[in-house]
Amino acid sequence: MIHQIKDELQEIAEVIKAVIGIDITIMDKNLSRIAGTGKFKDKIGHKVPKNSVFQKSIITRQPYFVDDPKLCSECTICSSKEQCDEKAEICFPIIIDDKVEGVIGMIIFEEEQKEAFLQKQDIYKDFEKRLGDLISSRIKEKTFNNKLEYKSKELLTVINSVNEGIIIIDKENKILNLNTYIIDKFNLKSSDIIGKNINLILPDKFINKFIGAEYYLEEESVGISIGKLRYNFLVTSKCIKVNNEVSGAVITFKDFNKLQQSVLKISGKHSVFSFDDIIGNSNIFSAVKDQAKHIAKQDVPVLLLGESGTGKELFARAIHFESQRRNEIFMPINCGAIPDSLVESELFGYEKGAFTGASNNGKMGKFEIAKDGTIFLDEIGDLPLHMQVKLLRVLEEKELIRVGGVNTIKVNPRILAATHKNLYKMVERNEFRRDLFYRLNVIPINIPALRERSSDILKLSMYFLNRYNKIYGKEIEGFSESAKKALISYSWPGNVRELQNLIEYAINFERTKYITGDTIKKRMIEDNDTDIEDKGLKEMVDDYERKIINKYIEHYGSDTDSKKMIAKKLKISTATLYRKLEE
Repeated sequence: MIHQIKDELQEIAEVIKAVIGIDITIMDKNLSRIAGTGKFKDKIGHKVPKNSVFQKSIITRQPYFVDDPKLCSECTICSSKEQCDEKAEICFPIIIDDKVEGVIGMIIFEEEQKEAFLQKQDIYKDFEKRLGDLISSRIKEKTFNNKLEYKSKELLTVINSVNEGIIIIDKENKILNLNTYIIDKFNLKSSDIIGKNINLILPDKFINKFIGAEYYLEEESVGISIGKLRYNFLVTSKCIKVNNEVSGAVITFKDFNKLQQSVLKISGKHSVFSFDDIIGNSNIFSAVKDQAKHIAKQDVPVLLLGESGTGKELFARAIHFESQRRNEIFMPINCGAIPDSLVESELFGYEKGAFTGASNNGKMGKFEIAKDGTIFLDEIGDLPLHMQVKLLRVLEEKELIRVGGVNTIKVNPRILAATHKNLYKMVERNEFRRDLFYRLNVIPINIPALRERSSDILKLSMYFLNRYNKIYGKEIEGFSESAKKALISYSWPGNVRELQNLIEYAINFERTKYITGDTIKKRMIEDNDTDIEDKGLKEMVDDYERKIINKYIEHYGSDTDSKKMIAKKLKISTATLYRKLEE
């Protein structure tokens, strides 16, 4: 530690020698001389003699006063006693944090100085002790400054390594520091921007907002113009408090476009999906694919109509990935799977503290995340009426306001909607808003049920067979003739989704190289009416109810929340649903 200020110690020693005319020498705890005057100056860097009073002072942590080194008992075993020409000396240990870090000595070489030295020895003892304390204090200060400098550089390294912009301002909104991300992003020079007002970067409207919020804001969407370039960021501001008073703030900038790409990668929805990936080449199905492919490049809303399980989401994905927005986010939203009380916050986001249970940081809505991409509103017929009004406003105005917020956020996604319900009848019954219907129904596309394209059934069956062979490590080669006939003759009320589930079931239970008709019919038996004559009306009604409930469970899931939703859709109590499931 003492080596950190050796240059300063040398200056101190020179000044003392110039003032009082007594030579000074300073050693570290290993007895290496690090400062000295007179003849000691030439010995800097060398070791002092072994068994000297300097060594004893370090070991005992005590000061020593020697008025005659040749007769002093402390010097009897000193290795340089015979060559010693010192007349008197005082030495003190330098103690820092209760550890001896070195020793300082005042040495007399002249007899005429010795008498005056002895007369004033108490003064010199006090002086040298104070000098030791001064050196100790200076070393502590230097150590603290070194640690502070290290922490400062460590912090600067951290903020420069973050792939986000960081600006630190004082309470006058002047820039104190900024990281390399901001410098590189805006092509700035730190010397030109430090000390300037933050309004050189952020718009006054935003500055006034975070000042009003005591410098605390979470992920506000801000457009920033630098020269001819414009950037979109999510900006967060957190105040810096000293003695419980605001002294400045740390402002972070998240690149909105990069955030969108991150969401895209995390969701796993970024792989290209084209119309060629949608299986089926029957005349009716090929015509629908051609229609959808043609409209994909036109940036207009599309309403996909068809029964559950026909592949409406696959069409939506193919339309997105063959559109001009293919590099933006595809955001699927199941309107029927979100509780009514949470639909608005899920779609449009919310500010912190907007409602009980809301995140302290607020949350971006799905429309904001996919603001330039494609939003797929599946089961649009299940969207609550009060949300239909707000959705229509967003679609018309191309802007939204988060729940609990006051600022508008610009959005411009392409809307693809889908439903298995008859929206025309829902409009007539005032269950769906007419204005929203016409806003979504610009390009309606009807996807045929699987029973309407029976020539595609075997092709789809082989596709699912190969897929689940790989998943389950099976080597089933195909379907028996009886299985093919059963597949083609079945009505497929659950469409392609039901076919997929049936093939997965058959692969797990088939024990031969070919899936047989018997294996398939075990799963189809619920829809087989061959034994209808043997059943009474109550049995047939019970079977029908069971089939309907199973279809809903297959579609929405079997967890508690899903069952509550199913009961609501069937307009029965949850208890009744559970009772019917147990029958």
